[in-house]
Amino acid sequence: MKMMLKYCLTNVRERRARTAVMLLSIVLSATLLFVSFSIGVSYESAQRKMARGLAGSATVAVTAVDGAISREEIPELPSVGAAAGIWEGSALYHENGYYESIDLIGADLAQLNRINPPRLADGGEITGFSGNQVILPDRFTSKYGIEEGNNITLEINGNPVEFQVARIAAYDTVFLRHTRGATALLPLSTAARLLGQPEGYGKILIEPAEGVSTEELKRDLQSVFPPGDYRVSETVNQAQIAADARQKTMPFFLISFFAMTMSVFIIYSSYKVITLDRLPVIGTFRSIGATRRTVTCMLLLESVFYGSLGGAAGILLGLPALKLILRGMGASLGLGIEIPVVISSLGIGVSLAVAVLVPLLSAWIPVRRASRLPLREVMAGALEEAPPSRRLVVAVGAALFGISVALPRAASGKLLYLAGGCSLLGLIAGAILIIPPLSDLLSMGLERLYGALPGNEAALAARNMRENRNIQQNITLLFISISAVIAISVVGDFVTSYVSDVFRGAELEGFADGTMEPEFVERVRRMDGVETVLPLHVYKDRIQAGGRTFRRVEATDNLERYVSMFALHETEKGALGRAEAVFDRERTVLLSEDCMERTGFHVGDVVALFDGAVQREYRVGGSFKSRATDVEAVISSSFAAEDFGADAYQFLAYTAADPEAVMVQIRDLFGGTPNWSRTVEEFYSDALSTVGAFLRPMHSMIYFILLMAGVGVTNNLLINYMQKRRVTAMYKSVGLSNRQHAVMALAEAFSSGLIGAAVAVFVSWLEIGTIFLVAGPKIQMAPELNAAVFCRAGIMGIAVTLLGSAVPIVKCRRMKLVEEIKFE
Repeated sequence: MKMMLKYCLTNVRERRARTAVMLLSIVLSATLLFVSFSIGVSYESAQRKMARGLAGSATVAVTAVDGAISREEIPELPSVGAAAGIWEGSALYHENGYYESIDLIGADLAQLNRINPPRLADGGEITGFSGNQVILPDRFTSKYGIEEGNNITLEINGNPVEFQVARIAAYDTVFLRHTRGATALLPLSTAARLLGQPEGYGKILIEPAEGVSTEELKRDLQSVFPPGDYRVSETVNQAQIAADARQKTMPFFLISFFAMTMSVFIIYSSYKVITLDRLPVIGTFRSIGATRRTVTCMLLLESVFYGSLGGAAGILLGLPALKLILRGMGASLGLGIEIPVVISSLGIGVSLAVAVLVPLLSAWIPVRRASRLPLREVMAGALEEAPPSRRLVVAVGAALFGISVALPRAASGKLLYLAGGCSLLGLIAGAILIIPPLSDLLSMGLERLYGALPGNEAALAARNMRENRNIQQNITLLFISISAVIAISVVGDFVTSYVSDVFRGAELEGFADGTMEPEFVERVRRMDGVETVLPLHVYKDRIQAGGRTFRRVEATDNLERYVSMFALHETEKGALGRAEAVFDRERTVLLSEDCMERTGFHVGDVVALFDGAVQREYRVGGSFKSRATDVEAVISSSFAAEDFGADAYQFLAYTAADPEAVMVQIRDLFGGTPNWSRTVEEFYSDALSTVGAFLRPMHSMIYFILLMAGVGVTNNLLINYMQKRRVTAMYKSVGLSNRQHAVMALAEAFSSGLIGAAVAVFVSWLEIGTIFLVAGPKIQMAPELNAAVFCRAGIMGIAVTLLGSAVPIVKCRRMKLVEEIKFE
């Protein structure tokens, strides 16, 4: 073992360039994988902190169904830790024509400090907090130029109330929020008086005791409190936060997949040369009695060394990269906070394991092949196996292309996703198979083209590309990297366009999602500047037909206005017009296109709608599709009220001369009632801010991919130089100048980069077509492919190859002719 370790370290030390290239490829792969894992965990931690906001370490909230709840009503259970009672309300802040929604929180500071202590901007402590004093977050005060000691006026329940700004807090702990507006902290007695609340609290937040889970605490409290008198709920939806984090980090894992695939190519090609160089040594060891297992372990030990060192270095490099990415994401999230760097043991373990296994498995094939060769072939230096029939390779590659293109077009329903995945893999595999014969064919054409140019260096370079496996692997690496760049760019641009195009054609300019009585709607209608109001009754997972539950049913009293508000497009010409004629006179239901496919209903069918108590027959009057709403069924509100009960409204859409001013007033009307209300512009701004926060770091990963490509290209060009250095030395001995060799190297790099870019552009176009063919029925929007994106990615690939050619050019200039001619 000591001898093998010494031999491994000697090779690593002597082959510095090769060692650097292999280590760099592993380091970048490990860095990308580590960052992908850590981004998900860090984002989940930040989202959990934002979602908790006021709750802090409290995970369960208890409220009374009617009236207030006192602290004494919370039982002394082993699972109960700290508890804090609060009052919540709402207010409006108005300045220079701009309205800002304010969430009021009244709390006893002694109790609040136990679960979520406020943190002041100057790091001080809160003292003498009483009367009409208020603590505001620095984000709000800096926005309006408010300082400590200033007086501000808030409108509470329609009445102006003046407060003195006691202290300015950091945008953290109790002041964190995941919606627009700001949070203001009031003394408990002041909040109770201004909100007209009795003694006690509106809500009590409870922290679980040490070692007690949220589920256990919730279960214990539910067993004590009568369900008809109290509500026990979790303060944060942990499952939703985890699911959202997984969704946001999927693109990073996709990029990691590309990086690991490129690492496999780089290390595999390197170990083929390493094994070829070591054949004399292998023969010597075998001739003195070394077993095949000993030889295999000796060569694989070096790959384990590369993997271990590269994995550790990748994690160390990933830390600053992760901090930069998270800092950029936090700055881009308008409603977010600084995203903390959270590192999981799973991320470190997987990154290290992959860093070791990738080089180990990549080196296994050439090493295993060399160790099993008969001693005679080892001494003769024979390692390469006879290549398969070129006709067979081309036939298999063409068949894969044909099947991959046709498969998603022939599939439908749930099989479409499986067909799409197989199609993408088939296109990549087919391209890898076809690249070697294609490169030989194109190099012949380039040789003739370059022959028309002055000098013969470029034509000779094109000839040297034929049947050159290193160049073919170079083209394959370029194909993978350029395809990744194109896919990331196109999908990122499409997501941005898709998000900013949701309400195209829809007339609504704002919406409110929450429980609204008819009086609420009438007050909205009477607001200044309001033009059109469309209130809706909403039934979520309540109504079913044919044994299938509709996820969302909406009831309206004006179908024509509903169609224009949400830009409904009929899937059968004239169907919506016919439905409008009888919508208020007959029981008619309109179904979304997806719902029609899911349920198997057809226009004209009579279906029985059942809400668990009442069943009524409705005729399917037509189908529609719309990007502005996810509703599955639309019925008349008059029949909905009669059949399924509909007193309050749950959704409201409107148009107005000043949608933002109306939205501020709507939020004030809601008061403490839970709601999600946005203008269309706010929706776009929030959505693009969130999407952009993740697209920007994903786009920055393009440079990691290109760096990986550069490492792989340099490695293959270096290997190509090493294998042909004796021939190059003989050329130089008969008059080949350094300038001529540089021209040949650049022509070879440009040609291989051009072929790789051409293949990548063509295959990427097919891949993107497949992706959107599979996703098309869901997204209802065709991508606009920009030729500039494809050209830019191809040019970057060619530039990477030209830069990589600098290594063999420099090594050729330092070549010692006598030693190289004696080589072998």
